[in-house]
Amino acid sequence: MLTNIELGSPEWARFEDWLYNILGKYNDWTVVAEFESYSGIKDEPFTERRATHSYLTRNKEETIKKAFEYDEWDTQYDQGNVYIEDADDGIICHEDLRDDVARVFITLKNEIGPYPRVWKLWPTFESYFDLRNDENGNLIDPYNSDLVVKIPYPADKGPVRVRTDYLQDYLAARNMVLIRQHDHRRHWLEPIKGLPEREGDGTVHKEKWGCYRLDVVNSQKSSMDRFSRLVAKDILTPYERAGTVGGKRQTKVAIDNYPEFITSKGLDGKEIRQKPNPNEIICPTYFNPKVLKRYYDEPSRYSVGFHAPGMGGVSFLSQWSIPIGRNGEGLIIVWLGDLAKAGLPYEEIVHWRVHNVPPRGGMAMDFWNTQMMCNPSKTPSLEHRLIDCKHTIIKAIESKGKKIYKPYKGPDKYIEKTLRIPLFDEHTEFRETVLLLSRMFIEYLNIESFRNDLSDKYKNDRDGNHIGPIVVFSNWLEQIVGIPTHTVEAIKQALQNIQMVRSKTGAAHKFSDSSYQEVIQKLGLSGRITAKLLYCSVTEPLADSLEKLCKALGVENKLWWIKYANH
Repeated sequence: MLTNIELGSPEWARFEDWLYNILGKYNDWTVVAEFESYSGIKDEPFTERRATHSYLTRNKEETIKKAFEYDEWDTQYDQGNVYIEDADDGIICHEDLRDDVARVFITLKNEIGPYPRVWKLWPTFESYFDLRNDENGNLIDPYNSDLVVKIPYPADKGPVRVRTDYLQDYLAARNMVLIRQHDHRRHWLEPIKGLPEREGDGTVHKEKWGCYRLDVVNSQKSSMDRFSRLVAKDILTPYERAGTVGGKRQTKVAIDNYPEFITSKGLDGKEIRQKPNPNEIICPTYFNPKVLKRYYDEPSRYSVGFHAPGMGGVSFLSQWSIPIGRNGEGLIIVWLGDLAKAGLPYEEIVHWRVHNVPPRGGMAMDFWNTQMMCNPSKTPSLEHRLIDCKHTIIKAIESKGKKIYKPYKGPDKYIEKTLRIPLFDEHTEFRETVLLLSRMFIEYLNIESFRNDLSDKYKNDRDGNHIGPIVVFSNWLEQIVGIPTHTVEAIKQALQNIQMVRSKTGAAHKFSDSSYQEVIQKLGLSGRITAKLLYCSVTEPLADSLEKLCKALGVENKLWWIKYANH
């Protein structure tokens, strides 16, 4: 991502800040309209004019593809197709979703007499969230007093901005996407060094986020002819399901109405309880790791993970985020005040209270050192090692013109968000974590491509039958990529152990089943076997072997913990 583009530089003239930092990027607020916004005045060396407009269309692949076949604006779409229904609690606006007709999301109404131009949003957006105007004409969520739409008045005073989470929730409810149209121009008085006389031939460039056309004229003849113009379209996609925002809106809860949490024990063994208070942060509170299960189970809405063994975080879209610790007992630690300070709704607070336990196992030192001492951990978590190693290997292999993994499909796109050490000792939780591991490192191997690269003896057995994918992968690493045999053998053994554990325990119902005993015996384990111990016995060797592969590829210093250790 480009940063700090200098005003008047060739990069500025080519709109590289927009092309690489803004278009197709998601922020907390989305600009949906801007009318002829100027910066600079006529005699200044550099001036700019921006214009943006937005429309809605069906969330269908063929419809979206058609919208990006060209870069011209489509503001001729009618604002109609809304009908009104009288209900007991007021008037409800409905939209007619017939065919694949696009509709303008926001309309500019011209001035009438002394009254200036104003912006009007697509009415069903306001109706969906039951929004209200404040004294300045902005739109407010009346259930939590959040500002949802910033509307300038008059219309030419600035852009219209909509909170992205509300917008994506609405799009999910209507099965639509929002397409933004941009027409931005930059002017300069003196020729810019490093720019040719002209750039651009009218070609429409296709990107993952949309399309654009760029024209640059760095004329030597007249300052009137020195300008660049970016005409572009980009897309805002919906959440996977509606209700993400609307279903979580709550009236603000007073601190006095929060439940009490166990925070410590007195000398007499009596539990000491407190209520979350945003002004009282330094109060570590302990939770059963099951508290995180609901967040791992909904990766389209929540993010949870650990950067270091004892330090991580959990968040809900852009609405709230809290740091979390994990101690040697596996308990989750949170500063009690964060539950209130982060603005968790009441039902989330209750969820944490259900899993609250008395302190046990001491503080998570990664959590303490990072939060209190500003001293981040120098050691990655097991989950983080696996994810970082995989991505580092993918990039290294791609630099050689090869692909080691196929892209994730469907729900599997959330595999890396849900990858975790088992949260508790139950068969279903263990089986799910091993399944994620197998999908991430085995099922998406690019086996067909490996076979195309290998000669018959490395992909077929003596009878001409295909050999297994892990062996094919191992042969490919050694024969095609040139990885040393001892490193390849370590990777092969680690993957085969994961495959074995998944196969043997897949049909089991509890840890006492014979299949588990067979797995424990094959792995050479003894004593009290927990889900965490069993998981780590196959995962840690995989992480070690992946680091060895990074070293064999010469990219080990791309792993931050190795780079840090080497300095």
